[in-house]
Amino acid sequence: MLERNQLPLRPAAPGFAAAWVAVIAGASVALSLVFACVTPFVALTAVSAVVLPRRMALMAVLLAWLANQTVGYLVLGYPETFGSFAWGLAIGVAAFASLAAALGVLRLAAGLAVTMTGAFLAGFVAYEGMLFAATAVLPSGDAAFSAAVVAEVLLINTLAAIGLICLHAGAAASRAFVAAQPAPVLR
Repeated sequence: MLERNQLPLRPAAPGFAAAWVAVIAGASVALSLVFACVTPFVALTAVSAVVLPRRMALMAVLLAWLANQTVGYLVLGYPETFGSFAWGLAIGVAAFASLAAALGVLRLAAGLAVTMTGAFLAGFVAYEGMLFAATAVLPSGDAAFSAAVVAEVLLINTLAAIGLICLHAGAAASRAFVAAQPAPVLR
């Protein structure tokens, strides 16, 4: 089990942190292909906030958003209209608001499970709140924030967060296993 002192990663493991940024960006590509308009940015931002140093978390979210937009426009054929570009920007702003809210939770002195849950919930509220606010000026369907749609977005983000946490736990465990191996004797 991961302990609080393993999160966020310390600068002593910059290679691991850089690899995790690549994992987050790669996950954004894969999840964008699977879920298209419901890429789980809350999961990506909450896990990044908890497992990465602040600057690396910012980089991970930026790369995840750029990857999502690239997949959307180049692979999924998002319409190249003002409204579409504006929603893409609104999603980026919402993702960074989610990250800021998740990072704010890290200041609380709590256990890892409470911290991760708090970061996720704060990030979800910030993300959905920013997107809801954007509907005041951007075109949106009436059902975009129905209870069913918000519940689906919450479910997708929850499952993605669990998957990313499991991936991180596996990577941390394998890193500990590798570090625990005795060094080879050279003759």
